[in-house]
Amino acid sequence: MFLGQYVLYGGGDFAIEVATYLLDIFVTREISRSSNEAPIFPIVSDIVSSGFVRRKDFETILSDLPKVHSSVDSVQAIDQKQVIICIGDAHARHRILLELRDKNIKLGTLVHSSAYVSDNAKIGNGSIICPFAFIGPFASVGANCAINVGAIVGHDAVLGESTVLSPGADINGRAETGKAAFVGAGAILHPKARLGAFGKLSAGSVLNIRVDDGFLMHGNPAKGRQMFRIR
Repeated sequence: MFLGQYVLYGGGDFAIEVATYLLDIFVTREISRSSNEAPIFPIVSDIVSSGFVRRKDFETILSDLPKVHSSVDSVQAIDQKQVIICIGDAHARHRILLELRDKNIKLGTLVHSSAYVSDNAKIGNGSIICPFAFIGPFASVGANCAINVGAIVGHDAVLGESTVLSPGADINGRAETGKAAFVGAGAILHPKARLGAFGKLSAGSVLNIRVDDGFLMHGNPAKGRQMFRIR
């Protein structure tokens, strides 16, 4: 992984989790869990958020509060840093991805050490693979995806960029999601099923068919209709 400094785009709950994962990766267990020593350098140098920031919690985790910005434009030396998009909403993740691409800003990719990622899998730039996630052989995870705790991406599955898998989501072999799709906690895509771009599958639902872009699907078997504008 990148050994420089990171900028977290987002200051809420998911950003707190990402900050913790970065410490797990870069700080030894003895320093991070057995003493009060700060890391040798600030792993997270900046936070970008136009809304609420969990300032006290960041300070507790990181031993100091990173600089907080309302816009990525005010981050100093950003060409020497990498940005991790710490937003759990798939549509918002994709909007921010496009913004950063327009500005030629580098994205940081995070793979937690407890996750299993097959040597034959592809992980797109800027994606977050959380603890205990599973990425199977020949799976393809697009850019800027968020694969949450305990989520499964089966063999040959394809996730479009900015897809978000909630904790415990299960994408079976050869299933697909389009860009900026959202799969709720514990939801399942059967083999070869497809959730289209900007679509949502509600928590606990089971999708066993292929649906077009912009659909909200719910239940077992999941049913729904087109609800979301495609951008």
